Amino acid sequence: MEMLELLKNLGEQYNPRCYVVADTDHMSIDKVKEFEDVRNSGTFNICTIPRSREVGQSFITAVPTTLYSFLFALSIVWKAKPDLLLVNGPGSCIPVVFAAALFDMLRLRDTVIIYEESICRVETLSLSGSILYFLGLADDIIVQWKQLKEKYPRTILITELE
Repeated sequence: MEMLELLKNLGEQYNPRCYVVADTDHMSIDKVKEFEDVRNSGTFNICTIPRSREVGQSFITAVPTTLYSFLFALSIVWKAKPDLLLVNGPGSCIPVVFAAALFDMLRLRDTVIIYEESICRVETLSLSGSILYFLGLADDIIVQWKQLKEKYPRTILITELE
C-alpha cells in the first residue's frame, strides 16, 4: 500500500492516528493492523464509512452514496480533530476531505490535507485527484510520475519530498 510507505516516515507527534477505510475494504483494515503492529508506537483506531462508489457504479448513482458517506465522515473528522489528513486513492477519501474542508471553511478546525495519487496514474489524475486538484481542497497533491507533475504544476513529485 502506497499510503503505508508514506506513514512509515511520520514522526511520533502524529498520535493518535485514525485510519478511515471503506466498510467493505477488509484488506486495507488488515494491512493497517499489520503496519501498526510493526510500528508499535502510539495509539490508533480504524473507523469505517460506507463506500462512496462501488467499482462499476455510475457517477450519477454515486452522488447519493457519496453524500451518505459524507455524513459518517463528518462525525469521524469532528471527533478525530486531525492536524493532518493524509489521503489517497479511491472515492472514499472524497467525503473525508469534504468534511475536513467544511470544518476548515467554518474555522472550526485547521487541518492540513495531503492527497497521494496512485502510482498507477501516469498520464492523468484519478477522479478523486482531479476533484481535489481543481477544487483546491488539498494543501498538497503528491504524484509519482514526472509527466503528471508537468501536466498538473500545482502537484509535488514524490522524489521532491524531503
